[in-house]
Amino acid sequence: MKGKSVLFASIRYGASSGDVSYMGRGNNSTFAKNVSRRKDIDVDGNFDIIAHGTSTFIQIESGGKTHNISAREAAKLIRKTPGYKQSKSIRLLSCNTGAVENGFAQHLANALGKPVYAPNKYIWATPSGNHFIAGKTSEGKPDYSIKGDFIKFVPGGKKYGKK
Repeated sequence: MKGKSVLFASIRYGASSGDVSYMGRGNNSTFAKNVSRRKDIDVDGNFDIIAHGTSTFIQIESGGKTHNISAREAAKLIRKTPGYKQSKSIRLLSCNTGAVENGFAQHLANALGKPVYAPNKYIWATPSGNHFIAGKTSEGKPDYSIKGDFIKFVPGGKKYGKK
């Protein structure tokens, strides 16, 4: 990712200094539209990252293409984002990024040297901007019987890529 990266082409920065969306504007952007209406932007100095995610990567949508990127690659992008340096911590609004102990969120905390809060299940957002963490039904809808939460990951866990 040296020089100018194609990944920066479609990144949308939010209204506050602590808000960046790596989701595209296509059919899958309903979550991004809904969560951008949240009332808790920059809570306690959090820098919010909106992206599709898993326990091992997040997705960056740029130039009509989707890129799965590691925590190390994400850290490079985040460091260049306006408002990041002032933040106390990172909050990932990205499904399952906190689902495993030594996964994406831990690696990102290690790479950035800041605490990372990440959901351990799917994150959902209503049209009014309220968001919650829950499981997912076979129909792709929230499973309210499976509650989730934001998990805090602190720097100092296992170094990225090392066991």
